Amino acid sequence: MTRRGFSVGLAGGIFGLPRCFAGELRTVVRLKAIAGARLPETLAITTDSPEKMREGVWELRTYQGAAPALASQFAGVFPLAGIRPVLQGIAGETLTYLIPFENLTARDRAWTALNADPGWIRARPQFQSYHFGLYRVA
Repeated sequence: MTRRGFSVGLAGGIFGLPRCFAGELRTVVRLKAIAGARLPETLAITTDSPEKMREGVWELRTYQGAAPALASQFAGVFPLAGIRPVLQGIAGETLTYLIPFENLTARDRAWTALNADPGWIRARPQFQSYHFGLYRVA
């Protein structure tokens, strides 16, 4: 799935939503890129809790290479650093996450902690590349 395809998937509600976004999907919230390269300029996310989407910063992150194996490894190390994706998509060898952060400082703290984690250090050589984009409600 391409990054643009992931955005379309978000708008269509095809990915599992966490409890805070569960229920009858009604509202489309548009997120606009504030930083990043080679990712969609906007994302459309369907939710029944648009007020929860208006807070903070959202990061769309894609990893290339061995997606299913990476997903299980990431599930073990992400929460330890305060990274809690609300959406995940796997297509072939591409793994994509949408991650909320309270603000840019919280995002920086989380990725700094993750980069020091031994489990993450072991996992990094398994993916070929990654891309990310930061978004806020448009």
